[in-house]
Amino acid sequence: MKTVPRITISDTHSIRILVCHLIYSLGCPLTKQQLAEITSLEQAVNYFDLMEALDGIEENLCTIAELDGDTQYANTKLGDAAARDFGSDLPASVREKMFEEAVKVFTRDAMKKDKLFAVRYAESLDGSCTIGVSIKDEITGKRKYYLNIYTDDKDSAEKIKDKIKEDPAKFSAYLNKYFE
Repeated sequence: MKTVPRITISDTHSIRILVCHLIYSLGCPLTKQQLAEITSLEQAVNYFDLMEALDGIEENLCTIAELDGDTQYANTKLGDAAARDFGSDLPASVREKMFEEAVKVFTRDAMKKDKLFAVRYAESLDGSCTIGVSIKDEITGKRKYYLNIYTDDKDSAEKIKDKIKEDPAKFSAYLNKYFE
């Protein structure tokens, strides 16, 4: 059974800051569906509160574009500034869980493009990084492994990402040997 975080976010302003923080931290736009999935983790943000916050977010904080039938949100310069200046005001427990879920969702969605592996990282406000690695089973096509790797800085994250991308079959074989 999922546990409810100690703190939930329900006011529109804080939800908008959380959305900007997630987009800024990942460094890429997120769809409405991805935002709903990420923020609903452990009921941190109510779906209807999120939809209300997204309705007015395009005024200053985000741009909205349609891509393949999905509404995508990307930060404006003001949205990036809001993430940097006010992201740390969000409750740490919710912010950290949402960030980890965002990396997981973003990595999973990259796998849907018929890849056998995906590796992405996102930088948090303190400069540390979370790397999401997802590997599919070559036979079944289903996700076999999902790993979060934490680093102190962006340079380390980039090195690890490059090393995995250099030879994903070798990395997958290492995991298979280690876990089986």
